[in-house]
Amino acid sequence: MAENIELKRVVMIKAIVTEAFKENLIKELERAVHNIEAQSSQMDMQSKAYLEDLKKKGLMQKAAAFKHQLDEEKARQSASRSDLSLKIEEARRLTVGSEFVQGPLEGPVKVGIGDNLYKKVGGAEIIVKDGIIQEIRGAE
Repeated sequence: MAENIELKRVVMIKAIVTEAFKENLIKELERAVHNIEAQSSQMDMQSKAYLEDLKKKGLMQKAAAFKHQLDEEKARQSASRSDLSLKIEEARRLTVGSEFVQGPLEGPVKVGIGDNLYKKVGGAEIIVKDGIIQEIRGAE
């Protein structure tokens, strides 16, 4: 019988907000908006030509189905752009010194007989400031 086993656990990464962090976050979000806008305009140009071609060939059902698909994609891109704009506004309002959740990472943890499983696999956080680890919380 095994005495211990290695499991995966989620470790939350949080950043201490600095001016540099805010600037980088805003730039990343703005770059994502720009990418969506570039994809959108490229899609518009390509889809117009394709739609015209389908209509010339008399494939109206196919053209209608494509137009419907195109409208759905435009709506999805518009929602993404709106979401990113909201995130940019939130990033501008971040308070220097506060903690910002960057997201989860998976990491290994060894558990053994007699360990409290919930303490071992839950609640670990790594706090970083400008990319440098400042603190590790909840690691057993």
